[in-house]
Amino acid sequence: MEKLTGKKILIVVGKRNYNEQEFEHLYQLFQEQGAMVEVASQETGKIMGRLEGFIVPHLLIKDAKPQNYDAIILIGGYGAYAFLWDDVQLHELLRQAHQLNKLIAAASLSSVTLANAGILQGRKATVYPDYNAAVILAEKGAHHVYQSIVVDDNIITSNHPRKVKQLGEAIMNKLAG
Repeated sequence: MEKLTGKKILIVVGKRNYNEQEFEHLYQLFQEQGAMVEVASQETGKIMGRLEGFIVPHLLIKDAKPQNYDAIILIGGYGAYAFLWDDVQLHELLRQAHQLNKLIAAASLSSVTLANAGILQGRKATVYPDYNAAVILAEKGAHHVYQSIVVDDNIITSNHPRKVKQLGEAIMNKLAG
């Protein structure tokens, strides 16, 4: 039985250098489980991954409406650091989704984007083991936990691309209720 039938998920990637391993696993997993999955970024043309993959997003981040989705998932990699951490349109999307109590998940380095959007204040979260990322989480009021996967109510964070399978399971379990 498909656990996510009827669910709609938005996956957000930076406009270059996203982590293909995280993206491909989560995208395929959610589709296989019956979810409708859309991809958003700062551009809608061909986006190159960190190594050799590419995707063509369905829509721009600025055009995404949080009420249209059950979950918003951020992909890590250098693209998250370079293009998602400080994206004010993405921050607004995340704040609106948070107010609507939507599920929000961030893989590895993209957890910093949640902190910069102001939605990790007082929350437990993890992030890729990078000094600057850990400092930002602390400065923004998050309780940095050194675990692979951290679930704090409707926010899920992971600390490494090698933990993408566990991240996918945590997201599915939350969405399937």
